Amino acid sequence: MRNICYRKSGFSLLELLMSMALFAIAAVSLAQAINMISLTVSESIDEAEVRVALRAELLEATRNPNLQEETLEKNPNDQGIFFRIEVTTLNLENKDAQTLANLFEVRVTALRASQFGGTETLDEAMTWVYPDIF
Repeated sequence: MRNICYRKSGFSLLELLMSMALFAIAAVSLAQAINMISLTVSESIDEAEVRVALRAELLEATRNPNLQEETLEKNPNDQGIFFRIEVTTLNLENKDAQTLANLFEVRVTALRASQFGGTETLDEAMTWVYPDIF
């Protein structure tokens, strides 16, 4: 009679469980990272859209030939964003102490109604305008 000696081959149950647990942790971490990246990209796109709309409103307000001191609010767009346009007169003097007439500051603020009844400021842009230059 011969003794047959078998060599162990393969993985033990403990080794398989450890490798599966490690893979599960790595997969969950990867899923969370991908989720964070997609949320960041989505927020960046939203902010860029607000900036484009803000610049368009600022450009439209500054091209008004009958610019006068006033505050306007535009109706909300599809995303619930509305714009407040404030035009104020600037009182500046040149180096000879002469007042510069017909010079305005135009400030456009992008706002959104918040969940709690107030308004949330998203972004703001401002420029000085001299309407007689055009």
